[in-house]
Amino acid sequence: MSRRPNLATPLLMACLLVALGTAGAVAAADGTAPAPAAVTDGVVVFYFHGNVRCATCRTIESYAHDAVRTGFADELDDGVLSWRVVNVDEPANKHYVEDFRLVTRSVVLAEVRNGTVVRFENLDKVWQLVRNQADFVSYVQSETREFLGAG
Repeated sequence: MSRRPNLATPLLMACLLVALGTAGAVAAADGTAPAPAAVTDGVVVFYFHGNVRCATCRTIESYAHDAVRTGFADELDDGVLSWRVVNVDEPANKHYVEDFRLVTRSVVLAEVRNGTVVRFENLDKVWQLVRNQADFVSYVQSETREFLGAG
């Protein structure tokens, strides 16, 4: 009886190594890995995350991005408002944890003048509202609208 080698295990290992090797490239391509570009004057909606991203964290990012994109298209186009996704586990971004007093993955509104944050607000209710997309989007849009008007 002739034994044929089991090719499934080496093939599976090769696929896993390729996937792990390209994980950083995928993260960079979707805008989540690199440090954000220098923030210009205006209001920035930050989504802060870490290296480990659970399904709820990804949902918060998605809902917040949709809220900003659908509610503030003109402001985004005009540069009055910008969206930034920042990995606070990256060494260059660790300062954000202290700067914005982050305790978990967060959506933060920040007003920047002359390259300096002059005020910010952590939208801490996103965790409570994540199970209801309509309420979540309404909350983010309402808070962002109010933040823009107060500037």
